[in-house]
Amino acid sequence: MKVQNILIALLLYCILVPLSLVSASVYEETDSAINYTMSYPIVYLDHNQEAQDRINSDIYNYIYAFKADYNDGKFINGSFKYEVKYEDDDVLSLMIIDYRYYGGAHGLEKGIGLNYSKKTGQRLPLPYFVRLRPGDISKVFSLPIYNRRNQRIPYRITKDFTPYTREHKGITDNFYLMGNGAIALIYQPYELAPYASGITHIVISAKYVDYFNRRNHE
Repeated sequence: MKVQNILIALLLYCILVPLSLVSASVYEETDSAINYTMSYPIVYLDHNQEAQDRINSDIYNYIYAFKADYNDGKFINGSFKYEVKYEDDDVLSLMIIDYRYYGGAHGLEKGIGLNYSKKTGQRLPLPYFVRLRPGDISKVFSLPIYNRRNQRIPYRITKDFTPYTREHKGITDNFYLMGNGAIALIYQPYELAPYASGITHIVISAKYVDYFNRRNHE
């Protein structure tokens, strides 16, 4: 009877506890001072210490840079956060949100996509997932644009921003994975939409990932 009760308890735990808490390899650490707050990821990989250390060492570079700039008085106050965007057995996709206030009406927020192989711990570049060429720029900038809340931004709001960014920045290599084969190209505030839209992203759906990879296979 005791064994049966234990099995029932384990089953209820698996049902009630969110899947992300059961399977995730990312754990949160926090830090704070008078003028900053931080929550940053620590990655744990079973039976792959080398890949784990490589990923955490890369993430630490961003943590160190934020703290170093804070200690040097390069900004007044700020925050450092992260989001787990996608994870499976092979890859881990994160976004760092680095916010700094220098004075004036508002601070500046920056999104940084970090995409890792869980097998090797190496950063995975955009061409690993989708092959894009300069000639694809018109098609890429015609795809849907979303704000930080993952709400689609109407064309009337983006139309005054995208021509400049398209001409002067082009297709960014800053990205994260969305799952289901989709990729988000990250753009900072003011690049595709007004400041109120926050960090924005262009969604390349699985359909277009397949299209670009067939188009640019050589």
